[in-house]
Amino acid sequence: MATSRPLLDRLKADHEAAQLASFPFEFDILARAYGPLTHVEPVRLASGAPLEPIAKDHGGGTYFFCGEGDGEDRPVLFADSEGSAGMVGTGLREALLLLVGLPCSGEALYWEREGRQMDERALRALRDEDDAEYIEAAGLEDLPGMRAELLDRLGLAPLPSLVWLLERARAAAALDATHVLINEEGLAYQQD
Repeated sequence: MATSRPLLDRLKADHEAAQLASFPFEFDILARAYGPLTHVEPVRLASGAPLEPIAKDHGGGTYFFCGEGDGEDRPVLFADSEGSAGMVGTGLREALLLLVGLPCSGEALYWEREGRQMDERALRALRDEDDAEYIEAAGLEDLPGMRAELLDRLGLAPLPSLVWLLERARAAAALDATHVLINEEGLAYQQD
């Protein structure tokens, strides 16, 4: 289901997709129904560039667009409620592909830094292990089916290779140094 409509518009227009994005993938645009999206504390980018909240996770964290413009090609930063932040995509499309298709990308990047070869097979095994833990903890029956349905509803199917997704996670992580999040006391969030 390819479409040229912006992803956030697609999520807003498709309640089922918005619900899937919220659970199990923890990209909750539905939080807007309860008022303006705000983070647990006032934050800003150290560079002074604009910061626009776009979604929440279930633990009090916030997803933000970073930088000028109103398009979805701006970098996406995630700040948790405990003082850590990191880039999750060079744009919204990549951020959603990573959150849905390779939610364990941070762990994969860690293993890669530790010298472990993260090819398609290793990434699939890591994601399958991560999925199994989440399925058990959340009582889900068909996480892969939910993943496929959300990707299809958003026009992001088929999912690119996991190696390509890891490459995009690397590109997002490379932006961390230029997108430092600061709280109202002037303290920098720990970068993931």
